[in-house]
Amino acid sequence: MKKGKATKTQVKKERSPKKVEKVIKAKGPPSGKLPKGKELHHVKPVADGGKTTPKNTRVVSKAKHKKIHTNRRKRGKI
Repeated sequence: MKKGKATKTQVKKERSPKKVEKVIKAKGPPSGKLPKGKELHHVKPVADGGKTTPKNTRVVSKAKHKKIHTNRRKRGKI
């Protein structure tokens, strides 16, 4: 993916269920499914050129994930 804003096709590819499952397996649960109440968060947003890799993702609670994105909006980063 090139630097800068990603196209809709690139975003869809990076968020594909197969790719996400692979990263989740690498980050923890071998089933490839997140525990209840958890979500996968991209440190560098996919829309800004971030990739779905173990290095660029974190497993966070749903409440924490919502808070992260609320704060990004307030700072004008989304």
